[in-house]
This record gives sequence, structure tokens and C-alpha cells, in this order.
Amino acid sequence: MLRRASARSERRRRQAGKLVRRPPDACHRSRQAWSRQATIPGEALPTADLDDSWSARMDYHLIACSGARTYNVLGVPQNNGGEVPQIDQGYLDTNTTLVTISIGGNDARFGDIIQKCLLSFGAGNCGDKTFETAVPGIINELVRPDIVKTLMTIHSKAPSAKIVLMGYPPLISDSGSCLRVGIGTAQLGLSADSANWLNDTAGTLAAAMQGAVDDVNEQDVLAWFSNPANSFAGKGVCGNPEQVHGIVKTLTTSDNPALDWSLLNKYGLSAQSFHPKVGGARLYANSLERTMAGMGL
Repeated sequence: MLRRASARSERRRRQAGKLVRRPPDACHRSRQAWSRQATIPGEALPTADLDDSWSARMDYHLIACSGARTYNVLGVPQNNGGEVPQIDQGYLDTNTTLVTISIGGNDARFGDIIQKCLLSFGAGNCGDKTFETAVPGIINELVRPDIVKTLMTIHSKAPSAKIVLMGYPPLISDSGSCLRVGIGTAQLGLSADSANWLNDTAGTLAAAMQGAVDDVNEQDVLAWFSNPANSFAGKGVCGNPEQVHGIVKTLTTSDNPALDWSLLNKYGLSAQSFHPKVGGARLYANSLERTMAGMGL
């Protein structure tokens, strides 16, 4: 999120000191995050360069947290190294000019869904009748209004800010060929039907996120939905070039497989799994830049 340069204060330096002394980053933040890679309209340098040089033109704070759901953003603590919820960290106020956020995927239980699909046997669709019915209902009846609540709360804290809600791309490319072994009914892992169903579910979520933005626009909130789907075409897991991690077993200091992977906890997977690579974060940044170009920033 961005604040007017005149609002820069000693608080940011104190916060930076806290970040240095904090335990390993349980939020899995990256210096290559898409909001850091993006360039704001009218600026010659990307946000990362301005932030790292303490430019007087920008007061930027990255407080995204992997695994967060809407209720975590709004006040329910998560296992994030002891940080308070984002809404309470003090960065949202009348000086805030831009907020970027991606939320809704965890609320849609997408992590549990992909784990169930990876543990499937055979060539069928992991989205059985009960699952296929439940997931769209969760997205449209629960996730969409929760996103609306999140955006409205951000607006109440930062009434002058423009808000960008970043979407999620179809996760799988090439029908998930790199995520299964075996032939026909003897397959283990992600079947082609399951991969297609997962991508369809991503489309359902994108439509709900656009709907949430439409809902808050009707209440005079300046919000935009940025859909990165086209940027990721053919570049998801198993894509060429693959810009989303598949299964990653090389752990970082902040990984906690038992916590991050409830169904696959015994396999020692990194939280990087099924999250964008650096190149994928650049594709998100491309989407953000296209959206910001039409926002009058």
C-alpha cells in the first residue's frame, strides 16, 4: 500500500527495525512480490527501487501474508510470526492513496481442494458431485460477501485510497501432465479432468471477485479488479515457460509443512508450492500496471 510522501514518518523506520529483528518470516513475503515489481504510472522506477532507496516520492509497506483469509485481514490473528492483523497495523489512514490486495483464494479453500485432487487415483474428476456443488456455492455465497466486507473496511480506514483487488490465474497448464504418474485408471495425482475443473473453479472465483468490486463500486468505493488470467495463459504449473511452482520440496527457513499442508503434511512440501515464481510475480505486476493505467493515479 502507498501513502503520500508527506506522511512519511519516523514510524516507518521503527517498523523497519521491528521487521529486521522479527523471527523468520512466517508470512513468506518476497522482495520480488508483484506489488514491488510494478511501476506506478508517472514513475520512472519500479516500486521496489523507490522503496529500497527510501525515496521521498513513496511510502510503501508490504504486509501481505501467505495463508491469510478475509477474517485474518479484518482482525483474527493467524500464525504469522506474531504480527497483528493487517487492518490494525496502522498503515491505513487518510494519507493512504493506493491499496493492493489479493484475497479470497484461501477463503475458497483452494489449498484443501488442490491437495484433495493431488491425492486422487484414476483418470476421473476429483471434483465429485458433492464437491462440484459445494465449491461454487462457497465462492458465491460466502467468499464474495466476505471480500466485500474486506474492501469496505479498507475504505472506512483509508477513505481517500484507490483499491486494487488482484485476482488469481488458472493454476494449471498442459492439463496438469507433470503432476501425475501412471496410465488410465492406474493414475496417481492430478488427472486431466481434475486440472480442467480446477481451472474452471479459478474462473468462478474470478467472476465472484469482479462481482465483489462491482458491489463496493455501487457504494461509492473506488475499487478495481485486476485479472491476471490472460498473462498466465500457458504458463501455470506444467506450462512452458512454467511461471507457477508445482511441487516444491526444498524448504526455506520459514516453511512449516505440517501447518501449511494439512492433507499432504507428511511429504514435507514448501509453501512455495503452487505459488508464483519470480517470473509469475512479474506477470501479476504486468496485470497491475495495466489496471493502474486506467485508474487516474
